[in-house]
Amino acid sequence: MPLELRLLGPIELRHGPHVIVPGRRMHRLLLGLLAMRTDSMVPTSELVDSLWQDRPPRSARSMIHSRVSELRAALAAAGLGEDRLAIVTARDGYRAVLDPEAVDVHRFRRLLAGARGDGEPDWPHRRDLLQEAVGLWRGPAFGGWLPRSPAPPEVQALDEARLTALELWHEARLRSGTSGATLVDELAPLAARHPSRERLTLLLMRALADCGRSGEALHAYEQHRRWLATELGADPGPELRQLHVDLLRAAAPATAPTGTATGPTGTASGRTGPATGPAGSAPTSSAPAQLPAAPAGFVGRHGELDRLDRSADAGAKVVALVGPPGVGKTALALRWAHEQARRPGRSGHLHADLRGNDGAHPPTPAAVLERFLRALGVSGDAIPAEPEERAARYRSELARRSMVVVLDNAATSGQVRPLLPGAGDSLVVVTSRHRLDGLVATHGVARMQVEPLDEEEACALLARAGGDGRPVPTDPALLRRLAALCDRLPLALRIAAARLDADGGARALADRLTDENSRLGLLASEDVSVRAALAVSVGSLPAPARSLFRLLGRHPGQRPSTDAAAALADLPPARTRALLDQLAAAHLVHELDEDRYQLHDLVRLFAVERADAELPDHDPAPVRLLAWYRDAANVADRTLRPAERPNFDSGPPDPPVRFATPGAALAWLDQEADNLVAAVRAAAAEQPRLAWQIAAALYGWLFRRHHRDRWVELYTLAVRAARDAGDDSGEALIAGRLAIPLSLLGRHDEAGRWTRRAYELRHATGDRLGAATALLNLAAIENNAGRPEEAIRRLTEAEEHSRTLPDATHLRALVRSNLGEAHLLAGRHREAEVHYTAALGIAENGCGPRDVAEILVGLARTHRGAGDPAGALPYAVRAVEQARAAGDVLVEAEAREQLGRARVERGDRAGGLHELRTALAAYRQKGHRGTADLARDVAALADHRR
Repeated sequence: MPLELRLLGPIELRHGPHVIVPGRRMHRLLLGLLAMRTDSMVPTSELVDSLWQDRPPRSARSMIHSRVSELRAALAAAGLGEDRLAIVTARDGYRAVLDPEAVDVHRFRRLLAGARGDGEPDWPHRRDLLQEAVGLWRGPAFGGWLPRSPAPPEVQALDEARLTALELWHEARLRSGTSGATLVDELAPLAARHPSRERLTLLLMRALADCGRSGEALHAYEQHRRWLATELGADPGPELRQLHVDLLRAAAPATAPTGTATGPTGTASGRTGPATGPAGSAPTSSAPAQLPAAPAGFVGRHGELDRLDRSADAGAKVVALVGPPGVGKTALALRWAHEQARRPGRSGHLHADLRGNDGAHPPTPAAVLERFLRALGVSGDAIPAEPEERAARYRSELARRSMVVVLDNAATSGQVRPLLPGAGDSLVVVTSRHRLDGLVATHGVARMQVEPLDEEEACALLARAGGDGRPVPTDPALLRRLAALCDRLPLALRIAAARLDADGGARALADRLTDENSRLGLLASEDVSVRAALAVSVGSLPAPARSLFRLLGRHPGQRPSTDAAAALADLPPARTRALLDQLAAAHLVHELDEDRYQLHDLVRLFAVERADAELPDHDPAPVRLLAWYRDAANVADRTLRPAERPNFDSGPPDPPVRFATPGAALAWLDQEADNLVAAVRAAAAEQPRLAWQIAAALYGWLFRRHHRDRWVELYTLAVRAARDAGDDSGEALIAGRLAIPLSLLGRHDEAGRWTRRAYELRHATGDRLGAATALLNLAAIENNAGRPEEAIRRLTEAEEHSRTLPDATHLRALVRSNLGEAHLLAGRHREAEVHYTAALGIAENGCGPRDVAEILVGLARTHRGAGDPAGALPYAVRAVEQARAAGDVLVEAEAREQLGRARVERGDRAGGLHELRTALAAYRQKGHRGTADLARDVAALADHRR
């Protein structure tokens, strides 16, 4: 009986006439994920990421193993033998073995690819293929996934591919003679549901024009143009604008003068210039310039550069450079991207390494979006928390610019999709080892396979890399032999060239490469050839440099500093720098600046292999490095927060680094952030105490940089590490701090759970000040969630604790201030005033000007709420003064808002409007949550004055 696995709708198996629903939903999702990559191993880690996104339970991997076993049993019970469908364990993952034609996803992809084939299109044949492809769909892919969890990118890509297929099908029908009247009723609701799909609007306009309804087609254009202007601040694309112009000309009287209306942009054809926003003004944000330097010693690639130019001139907005590792994709991408960035009209460039080439932790699209938005001038507080909203904000920012964006080392199409622009004239260059078929299917990406250098270019690269005073082989036959042994891969060629001046010269090097059988390895596996070349290069180093290279395989991050490498090797920094210089000369590390180095992905993986093979299991180097990162980060944090409670027991008497100012400490943390986060991850399994301590030392940096998502991810890992280490004090510290970003993200219930956990641990360990602080934090969460009565209960308990505690002045002021806020939320203005006044008395005697300013803002708000704007004025004036003394722009803005509102309520509209506009400017700069309300009120007051 035939077998069919259906994923394009609710997941089900059809075995002949029988419909099988295997197991529960989790079993079906697992089966679908494996079947989407039929006969390919899917790592367990990828299954965990797909099923639980960013919040997997601790038992996620064991749950996967259990569900796979249950799925096998369910399939066997349904009468499906392993000759029809088998789930095979393969290394650290699973593989579904079945006929790809039995899976509707693969049939759909095959039909879609066939319909998009090269050559002159046979429209009736294309129409039939696409009709069959569209007919496979029975609803959202995978039944819409899970009710409370978004589908992973690879599943979302299927729904995007369906829309692409629908667009292509309707176009093929229109070009095959199907009447426009027949298509209008199908296209109109599609275009309305998907306004960002410009192709649907284009097809709808063509269908309307085809059946003589040009007026409605022009109306559809205007609706789409307004949507783009409102949502993205952009104009329609050139093809849609041209159709609009053609329809206007067809409808214009024959006597109309030439040079009349040509559409919203004033141009009828040609390539558009950079988008300038709805009003035509240039973007106000800064112009980021993130591209790394163009590669030195770049040779050849003239054909590839010409093809890339032709793609861009033809209107391609996304170009993917794909090919094997070490083939020079990144060098080619950077060379071309720099040329494109210099073109007139470009407004900057962005760059991200997606780190898809190894088993490390690649950045999530949300994390890359956050970094890009910051580079585009969006403040940390204004960056949306939800990934979808973040991607929409990114598209809106790019719609007003003409940027060049390089996304290096992509692993999957899903990793790239959220980082693609929408409207506008920006250009994206993607590099990957993988084909990225999904991007080609859903976004029509111009894909180019990067091949090895030709023989002449490879020899030129060897000769040039061997220059700068070092001996260069002049025997052409010898150069050709070396190039062939390296399979003309740029990475292997450069590594070989680094050893050209070693003992024996080029001929001996060629002989050694032959002995390693690198040529056959290259032909069979892209990794073997690079490994062989690296083995030759590393093997020729002096013993101390070889040892350091091996140890760098134990470094958790990608960009070690000299000091970190010195800690790893237990050597003085000067000696370590000399060894790093030897590695740089051999092109095994790349010198980013005078104190920081980077290992290319393949070189770093080779170092990891050497470390695993040659270093002892209990080598002290990793622990030594993690302790160094902990102590250095703790020094930086104490420099940032000298008056607050320490993270843990004091560090070593001679700290590994020193910082003259808080600014210097913050700059160091910015530089080392990726390494420190990687260190926490690396320590979590084997050194959990070090893991939570490193995370604790990042608290001041996380707080000041507003890295909310990274904060939640890192501290979720750290709290587990503290628990694994059996350290109740550490768990309490991390749990209490984890609540802060959760509350800022609006996840108040989660924040409350972690704060209650912190309180329980503090109380159990006898930490009375910590317990009282946890109660205060619980109350603040309740206030943020709009539950003032629960906040008051918590604060009353915290106040009782604080009375018996020494050195708790700051705590007592905060308790009273939060009590004032809670009573104000409950509408009890008299009680709020009493508590705020008590808090003010405490703060003025024992706290800083910022605390005083916040309490004064609360008093001003309380008097205004009670209908007493005159009583609010002096508090607001004092609040502005105290906030300015503290240098806190945001608290000063909140004080000015209260001052402005009080003046308006007193009848001074002009003076009040001035204060409110000043506050609004600061709100917008800092991304304050009250920006929209204040902007609306300012606009209303301005209209009233006119």
